[in-house]
Amino acid sequence: MKNLIFIALVVFAFSTLSVPAQSKTENVILITLDGARLQEMFGGLDADIFRSADKNFEKNATFKKFQAATPIERREKLMPFFWTELMKNHGSIAGNRSLNSIVKTTNKHFFSYPGYSELVTGEARDSIINTNSFGQNRWPSFLNFLEKKMNLSREQVAVFGSWDAIEQISTNDPNAFVVNSGPKGFGDPRKELAELNEAVALTIGPAMSVRPDYFTYRFALDQMKRHHPRAMFISFGETDDWAHQRDYEKYLQSWHNTDAMLKGLWTLIQSDKRYRGKTSIIITIDHGRGNSGKDWSDHGEDVPEAQYIWMAFLSPDLPMRGEWKDSPEIYQNQVAATLVKLMGFDYTEQNPNAGKPIGRLFGMR
Repeated sequence: MKNLIFIALVVFAFSTLSVPAQSKTENVILITLDGARLQEMFGGLDADIFRSADKNFEKNATFKKFQAATPIERREKLMPFFWTELMKNHGSIAGNRSLNSIVKTTNKHFFSYPGYSELVTGEARDSIINTNSFGQNRWPSFLNFLEKKMNLSREQVAVFGSWDAIEQISTNDPNAFVVNSGPKGFGDPRKELAELNEAVALTIGPAMSVRPDYFTYRFALDQMKRHHPRAMFISFGETDDWAHQRDYEKYLQSWHNTDAMLKGLWTLIQSDKRYRGKTSIIITIDHGRGNSGKDWSDHGEDVPEAQYIWMAFLSPDLPMRGEWKDSPEIYQNQVAATLVKLMGFDYTEQNPNAGKPIGRLFGMR
């Protein structure tokens, strides 16, 4: 009898181990910072680049604001909320090559449209998508997949981007869900949005195809408060725009401003019972940039350094904290499947060729 009881207990124990824990994730958000180099993410201000742009850099107010003795101090000055709150208490980040953590694109173009398309669809298509002027994406994204799989309403999936092409990249069906990007407002008769829309119309962004990130942030916040989307893509763009203009001061300030917007988004999530403890977020970039004073502002096929990116993860279902160390390479094409898996689904149903979910996040090598 004792033997039978022992065997029953062993069988029960193994059976319970084989059952996966119930996922807490009910919402997913992809956030991108266009062309925000991993060098600043992990090391903060780069004095060599500042020196190449300003011979009197040590007297510059922006230099003084973000300069510190060590890379950790500098990055915490640049992104204080990200590093001292999000990465310390809520998530993890991959891509610091000095810690043997590598994140790369699989597309070989190393510029925006191919990068964003790889992120949202899970697959690089280099022979077809080889220009930023590609137009409407022909392939559905993870957002399309979740909309159909979960039978979500139009308002429950939302995309807000600073660059106008985000509208075309994020879906193969522009009427499937809420999509708003570029140098325009977000149609809504309410007074508070009417004022924002007027401000967008009267503001000139860093480039004619973009709007300042603040408006993208405010429109996304409003959508979250009113409609509680279950799946979102928020794409900020100023880091790339100021880098292309080789304005390192404004590039750094854009990093810092984005940190404040991440704080605002996180504060909303933590204060809303529909999001708090139920929302998984991936924060990443579409491409990297060069690694010297000469090419830090550039990216593309002739800048191999631009293939290296970073990727941060925040989720009630993921226990990892801080920086990844000594980890297998991960890739941009794994983001879509990872977000879908966090929601409890299998992205191969839509795209069998997409990158697989990031194994280390789920206890797999």
